[in-house]
Amino acid sequence: MFERTLKTRKIYKGRIVSLREDTVKLVNGVRSKREIVEHPGAVAVIAITKDKKMVLIEQFRKPAGKVLIEIPAGLVHIGESSIRGAKRELLEETGYSAGKIREIFYGYSSPGYSTEIIRFYLATDLRKAEQNCDEDEIIRVKLVPMKKCVKMLWAGKIRDNKTAIGILMADSIL
Repeated sequence: MFERTLKTRKIYKGRIVSLREDTVKLVNGVRSKREIVEHPGAVAVIAITKDKKMVLIEQFRKPAGKVLIEIPAGLVHIGESSIRGAKRELLEETGYSAGKIREIFYGYSSPGYSTEIIRFYLATDLRKAEQNCDEDEIIRVKLVPMKKCVKMLWAGKIRDNKTAIGILMADSIL
């Protein structure tokens, strides 16, 4: 089932993503083209307080054209470990630091066209610090009881896939 790459053509290189087109040969001999978004990878943090509230954020997302409710997440900087990136993103976006944090899952966000892998971290033993968003981020923090998070997801109030995964994972392990 493997596809052999015959040729790669770089189409675009951006600040966050790049786009390439691969010409591939399938095992049945058919040649095809694949458009691939190259992404450096990201982290997402499932942050849970001692009283079983999930730390969520609200942020306007231009591609969606609306404010979305999400778990804290972001890119890992060059040379930064993913766990360090998770800790940094949690602190920057929410103003919380985690006494305990561990990776619990990773997966491809959309493997049909993107190389992006999101690593999910469970953060507990939270301590309030100071939110320090990037200058191009406007983020509102919400603490939501776990049971309400699940209800919000099933009611369609949460439309972000990484957040849906985070809520379902937290609900299954807490």
